[in-house]
Amino acid sequence: MFQNHFSVTMNWVSIFILLLAGCSYTPDDMPKIAPVSGVVTLDGQPLPEAEILFQPKSGRASTGISDENGEYTLLFNRNTNGAKVDDHDVSIITYKQFDPTISKLTATVTEGDNVVNLELKSKPKSK
Repeated sequence: MFQNHFSVTMNWVSIFILLLAGCSYTPDDMPKIAPVSGVVTLDGQPLPEAEILFQPKSGRASTGISDENGEYTLLFNRNTNGAKVDDHDVSIITYKQFDPTISKLTATVTEGDNVVNLELKSKPKSK
């Protein structure tokens, strides 16, 4: 129980640090940002409390956390929703086990609204 609570706390601290790092952009050097939202599922069921990270090829990542319905909205920094217009590697941090070899995630963020649903598959059960 303590380890699970510690892990959740450390995940929140990580997101907080990432968000603080993005607060330095000014309107003059802000990259093109587009809104990104979607639903995270595991084996077809909504996945709550998953941390989502979109990492572009260059520049800072955007983050979000899924709600009880698996829905998320990305934040580029504390004042800006969305992600950099670019190709992204997508990472998901969750207390549930999923198979990253089956669930390799990437996304392309384009100008305008982006709905990116993230579908994960469970790790196969060991015999």
